[in-house]
Amino acid sequence: MYEVIDTEKWLRKNIYNWFSSFSNPCYGIDSKIDVSQIYAYSKETNTSFFVNFLFIISKTLNNVEALKLRIVNGEVRLYDVIHPSFSVMTDLGVFENCGIKMTDNYSEFYKAAKAEIDSAKHEERPREGYNTNNDYDDIYLTCLPWLDYASMTHPIPQGDIPSLSVPRICFGKFNENKVLNFNITVSHALVDGKDVCDAFLLLQKNCDNCRNFFK
Repeated sequence: MYEVIDTEKWLRKNIYNWFSSFSNPCYGIDSKIDVSQIYAYSKETNTSFFVNFLFIISKTLNNVEALKLRIVNGEVRLYDVIHPSFSVMTDLGVFENCGIKMTDNYSEFYKAAKAEIDSAKHEERPREGYNTNNDYDDIYLTCLPWLDYASMTHPIPQGDIPSLSVPRICFGKFNENKVLNFNITVSHALVDGKDVCDAFLLLQKNCDNCRNFFK
């Protein structure tokens, strides 16, 4: 479900029109995130750090309104809920794009994510097609668990306006202090720097208080 924004009455009208004229209106910000509490919980409960972090990321981004805006069929949509879409390394040595529906129920989220990841990992052959989801009410998320990197950029499809409007997320390997680099890339037609900063601050707060969500 979504609400269509009347861009003529939108306070961001001028900003939206200006950056919509760019062939690539996207920008990214990197910041460090302390995931020590999620790591500790995952160890204590023998659960997946990736799935637990994915849940906190999804909860966080669903609480930043600007990150739920998309441009689809020439209209600006504000989705009620956005869903995680993420890449998985398979036993075949290739990546698959996977995704689940967002739910605030941690147990349901964990079960669905684990099932999707395990299914993709153990496929005997790659799935037909690649990244064929065109709903746009999702988040594109990937990670580089092999490297503690400083910054990164995402491949951006030129001219694909709906895809350009979907936030892209990447995080790297955490260091000995359980701190990792986290990247958020968005379209400036929809999302201002303040919105991205709000997302980072809320993400850190939710990571620190993750046990309140894992119930």
